[in-house]
Amino acid sequence: MMKSLCFAITTIGVFAATAAQAAGPVFHWGSDERAMSQQECMKRAKFAMGEVGFTVIGEDGSDVAGSGPDVTVLVTCKSVGQRTFISVVGGSPNSQSAEQGRNRVRSLVMGPAS
Repeated sequence: MMKSLCFAITTIGVFAATAAQAAGPVFHWGSDERAMSQQECMKRAKFAMGEVGFTVIGEDGSDVAGSGPDVTVLVTCKSVGQRTFISVVGGSPNSQSAEQGRNRVRSLVMGPAS
């Protein structure tokens, strides 16, 4: 009886840990176009990361990634003629952190509609 109980508790514990890990991070995202160059978008994205207290953890010609406590945000800037397509994605184990991180960076990168 004791061996069966130990096995059952161990199995439940492993299942619970696996289920939590399988859930992964929560993502919040949004995109739009703005009347700015891709270079201006990248400049704003790097500025926004620092302004909200995130550390830039990677960048290339069209993407800037930054992270802060419990959240990582990725900004993508792609030139579309005279405008730039901008996507901002926030990811975190905590939905509220993902949403707030993304919204804070998005508002600084995109600014008002143009």
